[in-house]
Amino acid sequence: MSLFTLVVKGGLVVSPQGISLADVGIKDEKVALIAPDIAPDGAKVVDASGKYVIPGAIDVHTHPVYTDDLGGMSVTAAFGGITTMIHYGYVKPGQKVIPTLEWFRDEGLSKSYLDFSLHGGLFDVEHQLEDVPAAFKMGVTSFKVFMTYAKLKWMTDDYWMTALMDVVGHEQGLSMVHAENGLATDYLEDKFNREGRSPVDTFTDVRPALLEAEAFNRAMLVAQVMGSALYVVHNSAEACLEPLRRAQKNGWKVWGETCPQYLTLTKETTLKFKAQAKMGPPLRTKEDNEALWKGLADGSLSTIGSDSAPKAKKVDDDFFAAPYGAPSIETMLRMVFHEGVNKGRITLPKLVEVMCENPARIFGLYPRKGCLQKGSDADLVLIDPTCKEVITASNLHSGAGFTLYEGREVMGATTLVMQRGTVVMKEGELVGKSGHAQYMPTDTSHLYK
Repeated sequence: MSLFTLVVKGGLVVSPQGISLADVGIKDEKVALIAPDIAPDGAKVVDASGKYVIPGAIDVHTHPVYTDDLGGMSVTAAFGGITTMIHYGYVKPGQKVIPTLEWFRDEGLSKSYLDFSLHGGLFDVEHQLEDVPAAFKMGVTSFKVFMTYAKLKWMTDDYWMTALMDVVGHEQGLSMVHAENGLATDYLEDKFNREGRSPVDTFTDVRPALLEAEAFNRAMLVAQVMGSALYVVHNSAEACLEPLRRAQKNGWKVWGETCPQYLTLTKETTLKFKAQAKMGPPLRTKEDNEALWKGLADGSLSTIGSDSAPKAKKVDDDFFAAPYGAPSIETMLRMVFHEGVNKGRITLPKLVEVMCENPARIFGLYPRKGCLQKGSDADLVLIDPTCKEVITASNLHSGAGFTLYEGREVMGATTLVMQRGTVVMKEGELVGKSGHAQYMPTDTSHLYK
């Protein structure tokens, strides 16, 4: 009887510590051995010659509530080299926390191709707060609120944000915020509208970087007072790095995330794609792009998440009425590889650190997820660094029907995606099955030690 079910042979295995020529032996959904020249001894062989072998990427920022549901989002993720997702389970006003999160969990188990966890996304903290401790018992330990979108009635004010951080800190969970000063940005929008200025031309000025940094700083200080760990999603601007670095220097429990769109796109993209590029925070400048790359390289920023919010928008839709968000999960890994690794902004081991290991560590999924070592889930991705692709909506899989990277040429393609020893995507074909997913409770208590 073979020691292995499958052996991935001849690849360059990547970890945050470096790159080595090695084989990966897999048995019973787990990594059983990583070593040079493993004898297959009857096991199935995957030829990884000339390819990088990385742990399956983890996307901790997805919104499966628009054109792509929990099944569709997992399909686009699989084509993008993602093997694990943490979805936002939105609990809207009038909804109860536990039944809503249970629905997301059960829907994911029914439809998803990939393993997943959940965050609680709270829209009415005043009436939902008492149920938060119970969510920890079902493995939901991170809770997000919006500090913006007052006109949409999504904004949580400072009183209830503070109350949430009090409870989350007591439970040793992770508070999460969308950091923009919502009332100030709404004033600017009204002011520019009164002046008759173009909403497309002024969108970045309506939501300026300093008001994102102000909200980041405010959330960070409140979290510190209330004793809560804090995770700030989708940092888009150089201005956000100063309060983040100060907090880290002080030893505060604060982690920062950025997204591929804030690393690779600018406000010129908004001018071109108009309503399709409307997102919050907005796309900013090349200088912000470069500062965020440096933040990843020096460890100030800990993770990259897609913030994929696929919505069926047309370029010339009414900009004010258009919803926020765009599809980004399927293009995330290839854009970070091309613009980051190929262009020398970050190393490939750093990519693995911020897209695989750090997300797993922060949310308590490590070492089951986020790494390739004995006993870890056999989640891995093969990347062919010599393969050239042109990104276009016609070869992507989101129901949104567009991409902000239309026509962009990239070098480096995901050729195989495996979850727990089972191939999910191979050479551009989906070969996995829906319902194969496992729901994974998160655990953030280690952040308090």
